Amino acid sequence: MRRMRFPGFGLLSLLLLGSCSRAPQEATPLPEVADDAASRAGETIFQTRCFVCHGREGKGNGPASIGLGATVRDLTSSSWQDSTSDETIRSVIRNGALAIGGSAAMTPNRDLSDAQIQSLVRYIRRLPK
Repeated sequence: MRRMRFPGFGLLSLLLLGSCSRAPQEATPLPEVADDAASRAGETIFQTRCFVCHGREGKGNGPASIGLGATVRDLTSSSWQDSTSDETIRSVIRNGALAIGGSAAMTPNRDLSDAQIQSLVRYIRRLPK
């Protein structure tokens, strides 16, 4: 059996052309689904890193909060939630609290990606007040 050859086209090109001719399918998740997934990712990071000081529920009562020499932020406080911008939270996570005049006890997390930091912000914003 003789194979057909298409000059200048490989099998991959034919597959790509075939897929481009189809009607586009929705590739991005609905925003609320993306927010839920990001919040879950943020929860995972929070429960492995941040809970040590902030506590499992974010109330500032984690096992390392005693003896820090600084008060650990209660992330569930309505007044704090209402008065703090997402940008400030991102800055503190990335650069530590010293970046905004806070305590050195909240250290920088420069190893986290922007997406990870945004997922933490979403999780923190969803903590019960």
